[in-house]
Amino acid sequence: MQEKIAIDVVLLLPENINNICKELNKSSNKQDYISFEDGYHPHITLGMGSLSLSDIESFEKELELILEGCEMPEIILTSFSSDVLDHFTLEVNEQLQKLHNVVFDLITKYSAGAVTIENFFEMTSTSFLIDWVNNFKENSAYLKYHSHISLGVGITEVPLEFPIIFKPTLVALFHLGKHGTCKKMLNNFELG
Repeated sequence: MQEKIAIDVVLLLPENINNICKELNKSSNKQDYISFEDGYHPHITLGMGSLSLSDIESFEKELELILEGCEMPEIILTSFSSDVLDHFTLEVNEQLQKLHNVVFDLITKYSAGAVTIENFFEMTSTSFLIDWVNNFKENSAYLKYHSHISLGVGITEVPLEFPIIFKPTLVALFHLGKHGTCKKMLNNFELG
């Protein structure tokens, strides 16, 4: 039996931004990426890591307490970019950085150590994602935090004007899935 899981604590998007992400994802190559029509959630990662199954309830309680003292950051999408995945780039402002810092402090506190393929939800083959999660603190956290919204692979037309500004709706805890996606939500929380 699994003793720990790979997790992603994320910001969920308002309906209008979700709809934009879902529309762009429709033209993505489904062999190389998931479909948002299959129950996956477009999101902004605040932090990834591992969590013992026995610690989930305590982690959720502490996360809820921490979030009571935070306000929802304004998100500014600055552009559409393509590298490994097609994604929206966004500005990491002071509010978003602060929220990332407190969430990732908690993820670090509860870390259950390195993850393997068995710790992910619906993972079918090994990928760069295992290394990404195991090295998140060194490569993507704190001063190196620069989140994005993944959309797919092979998207060519993006008929949008930037910047796009909005406030997310909720913080959510997910069992992290293939391609770094969020499908299995464990809980969600409001800020403030």
